[in-house]
Amino acid sequence: MKALILAAGFGTRMAPITDTIPKPLIPVLNRPTIEYNIYFLKHYGIKEIYINLHSHGEKIAKALGNGSKYGVNIEYLHESEILGTGGAIASMEPFVKKEPFIVINSDTIFNFDLDKMIESHNHSDSLATLGILPASQKDPRAVIRVDGNKIVRLLNESFYDTIPEGNALFTGIHVINPQLLEFIPKDCFVSITSYVYKRIIKSRRNLNAFYIKGNWWDMGTPDGYLDCSFELLRTLPLKFFDDTDIFADYYHTKYEHLNGANEDFFVALGKKLNFPPIKQEPPIVIGNNCEIEKSSEIVLGPNLIAGNGAVLTADHELSNAVYLPGADGTKVIYGKKGRIYY
Repeated sequence: MKALILAAGFGTRMAPITDTIPKPLIPVLNRPTIEYNIYFLKHYGIKEIYINLHSHGEKIAKALGNGSKYGVNIEYLHESEILGTGGAIASMEPFVKKEPFIVINSDTIFNFDLDKMIESHNHSDSLATLGILPASQKDPRAVIRVDGNKIVRLLNESFYDTIPEGNALFTGIHVINPQLLEFIPKDCFVSITSYVYKRIIKSRRNLNAFYIKGNWWDMGTPDGYLDCSFELLRTLPLKFFDDTDIFADYYHTKYEHLNGANEDFFVALGKKLNFPPIKQEPPIVIGNNCEIEKSSEIVLGPNLIAGNGAVLTADHELSNAVYLPGADGTKVIYGKKGRIYY
């Protein structure tokens, strides 16, 4: 089985970080987001991976290479003009013939049983299966209506004459039959949801729904990024990418039920750290070559992640904060649950 990771977008919702760092390479716990996708797919036996590129494409290709360091094979689909989700999926036509393939966004992280989703698709007689989550009708993202396991509404198109309320949201992971590619115009910008899937609903052909039982994090916004970073910090390991893999080059440990809490707390410290003994309130991750200004009152954490080469001082927030590599605290994005220094 093969997979396509969608990585060509401009990442405007994460600007100005994405002015210099491609969104797929923005680190989560100091590992590029897209690496989680690669290891997730590999865990389920999918080692033939295609990645579409446009914005900052050369940086992504340089960082990932041919995939050998991950134990997979990566091929790149370069887009001289951005093609949208549908156009990118259409570009898979030469590489897929009869077998379904996976499509996943590069700015999402999943932790669920992908085999069950593939099995659901294989028994569905559908052109595609969409990974969904139940949602309140009041949630603006609830643009899908599911009846049993059939999608009967997508956006403003429905099987029914009267469009029903939505009861689910789309997580951005698909299992797609090659026959779906016949619905997609070639070599032009196309949205897979607002054009292709709506046409399928309108023609009353089946789209299968699979409820994800596990975790899904959308990294596309600062709030989503912070939510994911802090939740992962509290809940490692993942099924497919545990803390030993993520922090192979770090000193790391878990404190069980620290200070009477019900959760375990995680600490990972990189190499060549330039700071004196400092009080720590886990969970925290400090990358390599970081500097921390000496202060009698300074406390690291809780919920602190610092990338390689970051400079931390008592003047900056050292809890509920993510420092991207090289950040010195002078540039910051504020979210509801913390800060991102870049």
